[in-house]
Amino acid sequence: MHFRKTVRFGLCAAIAASMLGSCSASGTSGSADSSEVPTVTIWSNGGQEVGDALQAIADSFNADPDYNTIAHVEIQFIVSGTNEQSLPDRLAAAYKAGETNTDFDLIATDDSAITAILAQTSDDFFEPIDTSKIPNYANVKYKDNVVGDTFIPYRGTSVFLAYNSDTVPADEVPTTADELYQWIEDHPGRFTYNDPTTGNAGFAFVANTIYNQLPAEAALSDDPTWETDHTAEWDAAFALLEELHPYLYQTAGKVQYPVKNQGSLDLLATGEVDMTPAFANMVLSEKAMGTLPDSIVLTQLEEPFMGGLAGFLMPTIGSDKEAALAVIDYYLSYEAQAQDWNIMYATPVVDSANLTDIDHADWLDEVDMDSLHYLSIGTIQTDIRTRWTEQIGILAQ
Repeated sequence: MHFRKTVRFGLCAAIAASMLGSCSASGTSGSADSSEVPTVTIWSNGGQEVGDALQAIADSFNADPDYNTIAHVEIQFIVSGTNEQSLPDRLAAAYKAGETNTDFDLIATDDSAITAILAQTSDDFFEPIDTSKIPNYANVKYKDNVVGDTFIPYRGTSVFLAYNSDTVPADEVPTTADELYQWIEDHPGRFTYNDPTTGNAGFAFVANTIYNQLPAEAALSDDPTWETDHTAEWDAAFALLEELHPYLYQTAGKVQYPVKNQGSLDLLATGEVDMTPAFANMVLSEKAMGTLPDSIVLTQLEEPFMGGLAGFLMPTIGSDKEAALAVIDYYLSYEAQAQDWNIMYATPVVDSANLTDIDHADWLDEVDMDSLHYLSIGTIQTDIRTRWTEQIGILAQ
């Protein structure tokens, strides 16, 4: 159960709607005792780097005298691949049990994951967020998103084409999907994408192959008729994936699809392949650590791989909603956006020209998301993964 603990509200809690009040329980500025202000709990899931970044920014919030008198932030993070109950399942359990005033104050998740939560709760499970009470929302570039007014983005994420510039001449780098498919056939064994059931970088390659065959509006719809009424396009896409299969990375004489997003990057790092779809932040993080060589470069096709926004949502079953707005405001500050970049190279949702004290500022140009290609298809994702396993994955057995 996730019932909210009772806390003593100080003066700052009463003025939380003004967001930037700077006072303490005694009326002076400075650090506030976390027991004297409401606790805002952020729930999230994903790779460990996401949790680390959320926690680091929460620590900065809790140390900032302009904010820590309004709220105290705690992070509850579920690492992907663990046996813990999933975040959608936890939210659904609380909702179905009729719980209210819980510690599910803010949910930080990718926009593509929201459908799974709503499917287990209700269409109005998340409430509209009053952006007039979030001053730093004015800095956000991506105000138009596929979710609507219940969602405030705080970082971007997108799959790019990662390639080794030492082995792929600049004039041979594919710029379109068709050029990429031709490059794969012209360079047998030098391209790979991970099993799409184990990571979204590989899923992006498969999904693009399908959705490049369909009208643009299909990528923003979970209507099953985009699958059932367009079997010719789907069949053509999977026929293309079959055609590409024998030209992909092989080991011991057999095509092998790497496991997880990291599996593809490991092959790129060791030079066993020259090109693979990959998440930008993973590539840049590994370049910074030295596990990927500096020669690895990111580029985007004219038909961009799927991308999206991670953001905050406010469940109706949460509490301390006014204080939660101050937390969102802080995560949209230039300071927090710079911190998110420095920790995990998350693409800022604000104008990066306003960020200071950032590492590898020259890399920001590589992760430009102005051509952001949303993919919001709900449970059709599951159908894609299932069909890939049954029609393509089986070829590697």
